[in-house]
Amino acid sequence: MTVSGGFAGVNRQVVLRGDGTVRTTDSGESAVRRTTTAQFTTLRTLLGDPALADVPAFAIDTGSADRFQYTLQFGGRTVMTDRSTDTPALDRLIGALEKWLPTS
Repeated sequence: MTVSGGFAGVNRQVVLRGDGTVRTTDSGESAVRRTTTAQFTTLRTLLGDPALADVPAFAIDTGSADRFQYTLQFGGRTVMTDRSTDTPALDRLIGALEKWLPTS
């Protein structure tokens, strides 16, 4: 997942790897951390939620300014959203992945 935009021009990334590690990048700084078995299971469950199949590939409010844009790649798809639409499965996934990003 890449988070970009906003007033401050954010560009952050979190990547869940199959070996249970999470790589994060923020302001050019990278870190790799290992998930616990429970954390990895939770993330994999969220990624496997069948409701994600119904999420549109592009859900951005083009009339809105200064929103963060989220680009997610999973299951062979790329989804872009600014979270302006009601997509609970995607919001849960974004929320879980955001927890791995460093706090600014």
